[in-house]
Amino acid sequence: MKKYFLFALMAVSLVSCEEELTTNSPTFEAMKSYDFWRATKLTANVDNGNLVIVGATDSENVTLFIHNYESGKEYELGTTNHHVATYSKIENDKVYLYSTSSSTGKGYIKLDPVEKQVPGTISGTFMAEMVPVDPTLVLPETPLVNLNKGVFFRIPLVYPPAQPETPNP
Repeated sequence: MKKYFLFALMAVSLVSCEEELTTNSPTFEAMKSYDFWRATKLTANVDNGNLVIVGATDSENVTLFIHNYESGKEYELGTTNHHVATYSKIENDKVYLYSTSSSTGKGYIKLDPVEKQVPGTISGTFMAEMVPVDPTLVLPETPLVNLNKGVFFRIPLVYPPAQPETPNP
């Protein structure tokens, strides 16, 4: 009797061992302070060589801007206005804006090399420590916004529509 019980218990334990995996592609996510943050809306726009990647939720928005981007390069944040990360949050009808810009904040945006990019998409990693743009509008107990271990993966690139050529008379 014990043998049958052990076989039945073993069979049940093998059947119940199941791992559910999900794939999040495309994705834009990071650790915001110590909490996991994932965008529900994504976009990546290219215009005149400039790249703007946006990840947003209903109340929060993270924007990464790179001037004259190239795949495979790493861009330092907080030294110029050419490469900037911003974070905004709407709370109680107020907009709180944090940023890395010339001499404020710090971090990086690193684009995956061309060999790892899927054509028509952009992937990479980022880290940003952002300070309030307006010192009078600071989220309670949030003098800095830290986004660590940031990843954007296979976000479709959108290019501006081509301008029709005007014929010469």
